[in-house]
Amino acid sequence: MASDKTFMEQTAAPGASAGFDYQYYYFLYRLLNLKKGQSIGLEIKDDVHTELDNDVQMLFQLKHTIQKQADGSPIALTELDGDLWKTLHNWAKVISDPNDKRSTEPEQINFIRKTEFHLVTNKSTSKTNTFTTLITSYIEDTTPENASKINSKLDALEKSTTDATIKGYINTVKALSDYAKREFFKKIIFNIGESDIIQKIKDTIECKFIEKSKIDEVYDRINSNVRDDSFISITAGSATTILFDDFNKKYQKIFKDARSKRLSTLHFEPALPSDLLAQRFVNQLIAVDDICEQDDEIITEYSTYKVRLARSLEQWLQAGEIVADEIDALHRDVHLRWRNSHRAAFRKCSEEQIKEKGLSIVDNMRMDKYLLGDDELNTEYSNGELYVLSDNNTIGWHRDWDKI
Repeated sequence: MASDKTFMEQTAAPGASAGFDYQYYYFLYRLLNLKKGQSIGLEIKDDVHTELDNDVQMLFQLKHTIQKQADGSPIALTELDGDLWKTLHNWAKVISDPNDKRSTEPEQINFIRKTEFHLVTNKSTSKTNTFTTLITSYIEDTTPENASKINSKLDALEKSTTDATIKGYINTVKALSDYAKREFFKKIIFNIGESDIIQKIKDTIECKFIEKSKIDEVYDRINSNVRDDSFISITAGSATTILFDDFNKKYQKIFKDARSKRLSTLHFEPALPSDLLAQRFVNQLIAVDDICEQDDEIITEYSTYKVRLARSLEQWLQAGEIVADEIDALHRDVHLRWRNSHRAAFRKCSEEQIKEKGLSIVDNMRMDKYLLGDDELNTEYSNGELYVLSDNNTIGWHRDWDKI
């Protein structure tokens, strides 16, 4: 026996969050497909809308479900589905909106002819949904006979349902004039089974001449920036409309960066050695009093730099972003800089100055940034390179570092 849901469970509405994400990701997908002269809006004329450069607009209603069928696929879009009829009802209301100067049939026809109506849903196709089949058939062959079949189906569905809300939605569509309905039915497009929108976004990114190894990085950056900008606009009470030229100007650097030879940004938390104090590079830093054994937090931070740089070098090499001789050149250059600094520091150094001189070497080298091929490593990676070499017993900070 199923237990009743608590009030908090009823109001948590996990499907609502998924529905908003679905709407946003479709907005992002359409945004990435904008062409010169076009614009896109979020939650203005519809869930999402696009205005083309030929005075044509595309309205998108996004309907998402978290309900599953026995095989794990989303439930089907049925003939009397609330999402289907609420969408058609909304569009019929928009078409006949007197507050937008569309109270007469000619005004409604003019609006319909320059508008496409897209219902996008992750719900699966229903083999028994003859209504959507009739709409599709009418678009392919706009004969009076096919239009009549749709009107007959509307009458039959309205009579068959006992749901007063659905009945009202159907009657709103039926209330349009016969001429308006015929034109409206021509412009309805069903995008059913649209589940993996994120993959479609990534495919679009790849089509913009982005290497496969950079697609996820571009996706992460464009998603983060657009989402933040859209949220800021909505919370500020301003409409989120983006022109192609504005989008290109604001976000082109993300694509430009990815097309350059810059190394991809890797996001991971590396697994650290179980005994951090046993690391050679840690003991080298302790030897010049840069850290002490009790500095757990800083030792963990430095260890993360070391492991992250080592792992990144491996992944960049495997991905073909760098070649082995570039890694060798990095190690040689940093080693030479260290050797010059070390020799200069300890050339005339008393016993009392050993730790002070060692600290000056490590402090100065931490301030430097090192080149890997044509790329300048950031400070974290550059510091990580120092700790990698020190851990490999290639460099050290004490005068007698090789004996530690």
